[in-house]
Amino acid sequence: MTRFLASVRAPAEAEAALASGADIIDLKDPAKGALGALAPGTITHCVAAVSGRAKVSATVGDLPMMPDLVRKSVVATAATGVDYVKLGLFPGGDAQACLSVLADEAKDIRLILVVFADASPRFDAIGAAAGIGASGVMLDTARKDGRSLLDHLALDRIAGFVAGAHAEGLLVGLAGSLKASHVPALLKLRPDLLGFRGALCTNGTRGANLDREACAAVRALILAAPRQAAPSARPELSAPLC
Repeated sequence: MTRFLASVRAPAEAEAALASGADIIDLKDPAKGALGALAPGTITHCVAAVSGRAKVSATVGDLPMMPDLVRKSVVATAATGVDYVKLGLFPGGDAQACLSVLADEAKDIRLILVVFADASPRFDAIGAAAGIGASGVMLDTARKDGRSLLDHLALDRIAGFVAGAHAEGLLVGLAGSLKASHVPALLKLRPDLLGFRGALCTNGTRGANLDREACAAVRALILAAPRQAAPSARPELSAPLC
């Protein structure tokens, strides 16, 4: 069953998302980039506010792919008490070396690797995630310029990503400026998560406050949309996604 992930930046927004039926509260600061990190104290306050009513994830920020920095950031974020830590595989640096140093940490930390459709790594990110024992992968967009995930990748490529992650036993989420109108088609691919920020906010602006009616509308779509069999074939993931 696909779950509804709502990205929030403060305890009050977490409460609004919970009231609208969000399954996962995702903590990030949209003013600081695609995966902008909240201050550790804010993350701790949000975890306390959620108080076990939903799973909580948090991003480590738009970090350069430097192994020591990435490892320290992942460990520090996990120490705030979140259930999942999200790490984006950004261009530049050495993403594969970063993953290598996280192999031991992933034994105790539920790590979600974020792959960007508009800046995809030049290696098999799904295989790498499985190789270090990560909990899952998420497909997102690095540039928040009004274009959505579906503007960068056709549905069959997204379906292949979902199928490939499931074949490795990974959780798989889809995000990237998704709108309510995208939900029916994406639900047919059977991802574990659909993630939203802008679509949940006033006037569809990701930096604005959460709108409870918008949150409830997305929740209703995820509950009501029919399921269909997803493709089972895994694509060649050593090539870039876009």
